[in-house]
Amino acid sequence: MPNTPDDRSRIICEHSQGYVYLVSVTGTTGARANTSADLPEFVARVREITAAPVAVGFGISTPEQARAVAEISDGVIVGSAVVQHCESEGAETKVRTFVGELRGAMAR
Repeated sequence: MPNTPDDRSRIICEHSQGYVYLVSVTGTTGARANTSADLPEFVARVREITAAPVAVGFGISTPEQARAVAEISDGVIVGSAVVQHCESEGAETKVRTFVGELRGAMAR
């Protein structure tokens, strides 16, 4: 979380395996209109204390948000927005289209 103190972040990073998952916002999961303005600084702080890849998730729900997060991190995790598409009529097609849009935005 962006408000995690550096000493706690260091302990978490020391015990992580594979990658470090950064929670991009404070609060509950779910779609958000914007990512946190403090996110680039948070990612930079964590990069200073770990060599592991840094993946960011929590609240990322649009291709534009995914692209912005991909520019500052090693991975983008989208959960709730995918689940929302799963709950609708024609879910398989909607999820496939949405994931394709996310991937296309991050490839730019």
